[in-house]
Amino acid sequence: MFQMYVRSLVLAITGMVLLTMTAPALADTITVCLDGSCDFTDPAAATESAMTGDTIEIAAGTYLLENSVGFGANGPIAEVTIRGAVDSDGQPATVLDGQGALIPLATVYADQVRFENLVITNGYGEYGGGSRFIASQDVVVKNCHFVNNHADWDGGGVRLSLQTTLTLVDCLVSGNTADHPQWSGQSRGAGVLISDATLTLERTRVCGNYESLNPGNQVHGGPPALFGSCITEECDSCETTHPADLNFDSNVDVVDLLLLLDAWGGSETGDIDGNGMVEVGDVLALLAAWK
Repeated sequence: MFQMYVRSLVLAITGMVLLTMTAPALADTITVCLDGSCDFTDPAAATESAMTGDTIEIAAGTYLLENSVGFGANGPIAEVTIRGAVDSDGQPATVLDGQGALIPLATVYADQVRFENLVITNGYGEYGGGSRFIASQDVVVKNCHFVNNHADWDGGGVRLSLQTTLTLVDCLVSGNTADHPQWSGQSRGAGVLISDATLTLERTRVCGNYESLNPGNQVHGGPPALFGSCITEECDSCETTHPADLNFDSNVDVVDLLLLLDAWGGSETGDIDGNGMVEVGDVLALLAAWK
């Protein structure tokens, strides 16, 4: 009897050890800041160390990049979040500066990755100036500004290709250019270039970009799916719907309240105040915008 008990105990412990050995590693939070008190001072180096499921948090400040920030250089990856900081108004306060020499944000073969609260600026590339998304599924970019980037041929602000599916939420794409220094009049997609890819815009403004092929045109390819978004040459006339207008019908009413309650406890639709969780604060924000 005693031997049977010992045998059962040994088998149970062995099973627990094997389960522990085969269980996936817990996701890490990797920190980046300029003062040296975090895991990294260089956002690009932080992304190179990331593994599936990790979150990279980048403190406020301007990061002068020597290498692009993104995923794919070390092989396919998935479900990683890069999250910048916000100021007192909720605007992105983490600046990725390409110094006019490289593409600040570049991702390839990276599915279900997220980028939040970033300013992508001063980027340069022949194809894609501010960002380039290649063969990546279900990518979400939220509360990011793509401003003052340049591409010689196409995709001054954002370039997506090879069956990428990308959603921009509460973003701004403005002040970007596409113009070749030698072959002027042939460059396109100053704001966004879509090539064999799918783009969705939610409460996103694409305006004030310049391409040499068709001045005034903001997006080439697609077209993107628009939800409460605008694409115009002049930014003054480019308006988006209120964050509380969850069904994008230009009204905040009972339908939006029901959608919020259905999303309760989540972190996507219904997170009106942008704190990462759908809860009481979002209900109050919705009621304040009710009309």
